[in-house]
Amino acid sequence: MTTEPLLQVTGLGIRIDGTERDLVSDLTFTLNKGETLCIVGESGCGKSLTALALMGLLATPPLRVTGGTADFRGRDLLTLPAAEMRRLRGDRIGMIFQEPMTSLNPALKVGDQIAEAVRRHTGKSEAEARAHALEMLRRVRIPAPETRLDVYPHNLSGGMRQRVMIAMALANAPDLVLADEPTTALDVTIQAQVLELMRGLQRDTGTAMILITHDLGMVAEMADMVAVMYAGQMVETGSAAAIFDDPQHPYTIGLMSSMPGLDGDGDRLVTIPGVVPPAREMPGGCRFAARCPFADAQCAKVPPTLPVAGDVSHRVACWKAPLDAQVAA
Repeated sequence: MTTEPLLQVTGLGIRIDGTERDLVSDLTFTLNKGETLCIVGESGCGKSLTALALMGLLATPPLRVTGGTADFRGRDLLTLPAAEMRRLRGDRIGMIFQEPMTSLNPALKVGDQIAEAVRRHTGKSEAEARAHALEMLRRVRIPAPETRLDVYPHNLSGGMRQRVMIAMALANAPDLVLADEPTTALDVTIQAQVLELMRGLQRDTGTAMILITHDLGMVAEMADMVAVMYAGQMVETGSAAAIFDDPQHPYTIGLMSSMPGLDGDGDRLVTIPGVVPPAREMPGGCRFAARCPFADAQCAKVPPTLPVAGDVSHRVACWKAPLDAQVAA
């Protein structure tokens, strides 16, 4: 990992037509080469929308980018022409989608799907691309890759399909991979295998990764940096050590407190009351205020920003910070 910025997102906004407030609002972060940034939050917080916007895959209409920049090696991903974005996707930027059964083409053999990305972006012959696809299946540790190369996605288990997605995303040694819930619907053993595989491939290739998840255990294993999102806004960001050792936003503290411990004392898990507000009902102040035990009139009216909390890399958008996590829990 280096400190050389690879992707700098500034002020990203995403809105659905017919609404007055952004689904994703003023999102700003920096990802360095070889680094893993985990974006964490409940479903409906805008994590996947952010990834789709960066990949140029938003369903427009009704979704549209309302502002901001995403500088990737001197090019703004949010304003690139479609043809140029297609040249980047699958080559310099890869994506591991949430559900491989719906992301893989059921009518094409898995080897052909990997080889297609190789041929499109590298100009290799059909035989060379097939050989490369076979090598990628070996690298993601699929048993009997020579046989699996010519099967259809429905012939593979969920874990195997996810390995195929990883092979596709990394086939052209991209600089950046976006992984959207890459272990969803996999059992715990297969999850651990997939995560270890991703870590190993990342070490080998130096690829930077944005990992989207609501699984804090995965964040603890994978993250260099963490961005906590709530209702389309970043509410806390910092190094993984800072976030886990000293969470400051009431939402982050709530997420941490809802994790089961290893002591087996049988106590009830802490829950966060309420739900993420829908797009048409976003409050004008802090979006977490209605669910926050510390909120007051200022929180309900004035949206907080992301000032520095502690060291310069740990920032929290909360009028009540710093908070004692033990008391808050």
